[in-house]
Amino acid sequence: MVIVTGDIQDAAAGPYGTHSSNAVPASDNEEIAVPLRLVLNDLGLSDKSMNDIGVLSFDFVPQGNEVSFKYVFASDEYPGYVNSNYNDAFGFFVTGPLLDDGSPTTIAGYTSIANYNIAIIPDTYPELPVTINTVNSGYGTSGTDPSNSHLHIQLTSGSSINKMQGYTIALETKRITVAPCYKYSISIAICNVSDHALNSSVYLGANSFKTDAVDLSGLTEGPSSGDTLLIKARCSSTTITAKLNRPATEYDTYTFQVEGDMVEGVDYEAFGNQLTFPEGDSIAQTIINFLTDPSDIPGQIKTLKIITENTTPCSKMDTILIKAVVPETFEFSYIRNDTVYCNNVLPQRELLQAKVINGIGNTTYLWTGPDGQPIGERPTADSNYVTITEPITITITAKDECFREISKTVNFRVNTGTTEVSTDRDKICEGDSIQLSCTNAVTCVWTSIPADLKLAQNNTALSPIAMPSGQTTYKVTISDEFGCEAKNQITITAYPNVNATMSLNPTNLTYINTQTKFINLTANSHSVLWDFGDGETSTDENGYHVYPNDQPGEYEVILVAYNEALCPDTARGRVIVKPDFTIYLPNAFTPGSGDITSVFLPFSSIPLEYELSIFNIWGEKIFTTNNKIGGGWNGKLKSGGYAQDGTYVWYLVYKDGDGLSQKKKGTVAVIGSPK
Repeated sequence: MVIVTGDIQDAAAGPYGTHSSNAVPASDNEEIAVPLRLVLNDLGLSDKSMNDIGVLSFDFVPQGNEVSFKYVFASDEYPGYVNSNYNDAFGFFVTGPLLDDGSPTTIAGYTSIANYNIAIIPDTYPELPVTINTVNSGYGTSGTDPSNSHLHIQLTSGSSINKMQGYTIALETKRITVAPCYKYSISIAICNVSDHALNSSVYLGANSFKTDAVDLSGLTEGPSSGDTLLIKARCSSTTITAKLNRPATEYDTYTFQVEGDMVEGVDYEAFGNQLTFPEGDSIAQTIINFLTDPSDIPGQIKTLKIITENTTPCSKMDTILIKAVVPETFEFSYIRNDTVYCNNVLPQRELLQAKVINGIGNTTYLWTGPDGQPIGERPTADSNYVTITEPITITITAKDECFREISKTVNFRVNTGTTEVSTDRDKICEGDSIQLSCTNAVTCVWTSIPADLKLAQNNTALSPIAMPSGQTTYKVTISDEFGCEAKNQITITAYPNVNATMSLNPTNLTYINTQTKFINLTANSHSVLWDFGDGETSTDENGYHVYPNDQPGEYEVILVAYNEALCPDTARGRVIVKPDFTIYLPNAFTPGSGDITSVFLPFSSIPLEYELSIFNIWGEKIFTTNNKIGGGWNGKLKSGGYAQDGTYVWYLVYKDGDGLSQKKKGTVAVIGSPK
């Protein structure tokens, strides 16, 4: 935008201009540019007229807290009328803050201004406005002393660059502090002083009327998937560029706002979220380096949003959205298997191969030995020949262009086949089965000496069932997982079964003697266990056992005899304990006396079943009990009378304590028989 005190063409590029054209009608009313009149008054030109006045006024609402312009002042008054009364001038006059109706208002923390001129020569004190006499190269007719010549460019007559004869360098107005989001007004005024000739102009820098603003731009570096960056440590990054709309002053800093589901220190390296602009520069940069998070899921998309600093409620914010996808896992898809050699077959020339998937960029390979040094004929290729002379571990390491690294090992070793043979029992009895087993076997063949028919039915099983007879040796030949052969054997003895036999003597006991002798008569028994039936046991081969003597009883005696394989056999016996048997018959009695001696009968320790007969001296039977239990002779004869005193013969048939029939005879005297 340009404002000219004459023909607008006077401000156009090129060597030909009117240079002294007048505005028609002339714009000489000073009331439209009162602030510019005051500037001229301060320069001592209160008596000089203002002619061809140009004014541009408008309202604006700043988004930041500073405002400025960039501009160039030019004039045909240069150089001949420098330091003269033809001191053409201009100014930028700011007023505010204002309410919506244009009336002034007061905002806490901000200074109210009215027609404040910001078109000031930089670094002057007191401040000087920009005019012909304050910025020049000093070649005027009224004097040769230059004023701020470092800000002035003087053209030669007829220059093709600009129809104006001289102009300032691009200047920036004085920065003033304003209240963000409130209305201000500005008037840009320019005029010829003292006459209408030799016009002046002011050029306003395009887009230069603005408050502080920062624009962001980002450049992603690293592999991508479509329009999405692949995240990987030391491989992917984003360079964030912040552009300030003015040259920075000392210590100008800028802080980002960061949003999204990426986490600082986990998904990307901390970058401080703050930039410091170099003084005088308008560009600052920072680099965000992405990290690999162990919890990342391949294919997962993450976002990181960089947002400009929200300095005021009405400031404009700029945003960069970074989309990133977690790359698929870098891994081996194929690698040479481990190898085991049987017996002594080395050296061997082996082909080692490895392949990867999901590599980013080119993948490099390195085969190394246990010392970490390259090994083989082509150690940096995915296929490599290595001569194996001894057991060795070789490592293959693969790297992609994102510095992802994976490693695996390939083992070469020599194996001597071994196997151990065992059974589920160490000792068995004839006719029993056992289960054989061997270690490290993938396949096997069993044999036996002497032949075992049971084994023959499953002799290729890893755990076959066998039935040895006597002492049998079992042999096995196995092939292990590497195809290496091994042999071993085991000998098993099947022990003969025993036939338990015992002796008990005596088996009929009485209270007077309740002891019996026990004897193990089992042939080839290894151990025994006696159970005497009364709660007592013994592991002695032979011995004595005493039963209770206070009650009768019948006891089952059990003998369990074992062979060396602890296979048992059982024998049983019986012991009877009875009270002692005694019998007594008196040698005299007194019939009819009415007391205990009035009846003749046997007395016994147990109830006795008997038959008692009485004979006289002539051998005649005069009495019998007729097999009655407990009956006796009361001294009477068959006639009903009592027998005479004298000696009589008795004869007793009875069953003893063992139930055996016994006979006994004797004599008894009748004393005091009734008459």
